[in-house]
Amino acid sequence: LTFAGIVTWIVHSLVEQNRQIARFTVEQAEPLPAPPVRDSEKAALLGRLVAFAAAGGKDEGAQLELSVADCNILLAIATDAGIGGEKDSTPYPDLLRFTHFDARARLLRADIRLPMNKLPWQEGKRFMAGSATSSPEIDNGSFIARIDGVSVPGKPVPDGFVRNLKVWDWLDVAKKKNAHVAAALKKVTAWRIAEDGTRLALECGRPA
Repeated sequence: LTFAGIVTWIVHSLVEQNRQIARFTVEQAEPLPAPPVRDSEKAALLGRLVAFAAAGGKDEGAQLELSVADCNILLAIATDAGIGGEKDSTPYPDLLRFTHFDARARLLRADIRLPMNKLPWQEGKRFMAGSATSSPEIDNGSFIARIDGVSVPGKPVPDGFVRNLKVWDWLDVAKKKNAHVAAALKKVTAWRIAEDGTRLALECGRPA
């Protein structure tokens, strides 16, 4: 290919990708509901996290049970700690809101509002607004939660796009920005979702 041919191919690829993404995104999307979180709730949950991490550091058996509300409080705590929300980044509470846990499928379910870039010469953002499932697992010695699937009402999302999302660990930014978070997640040895779908339990050390 000539240089002009390569440029033409690149532009064509970008335009085609943009056309595909436009099929399941919208120009405007209502912000996700953000129930107020009291400082006392954050402090109580932080205390439980610190105790869990301390037990894991001593290889003592411990269990941390998180409700759906707890997981959403964690998103607020992450923002307070400067995790997410940097330049060209979006705070966690603006991206997702956990809605429930699926014990049978072993998945975490959340509403999402993911901003996506347009073509380089276009201004503004667009949004993929719908729901997502995340699959918790212990990988390479650390607790992670990878995207398992996404859905947008009335708009089919291509399988190839979903496959690209599946490499994304929701907890990755937190682990990179906070050494204490990374250390605590490396202490998780097992996890489970309660049968009634109300709790996500993390375990560390010897059986609690």
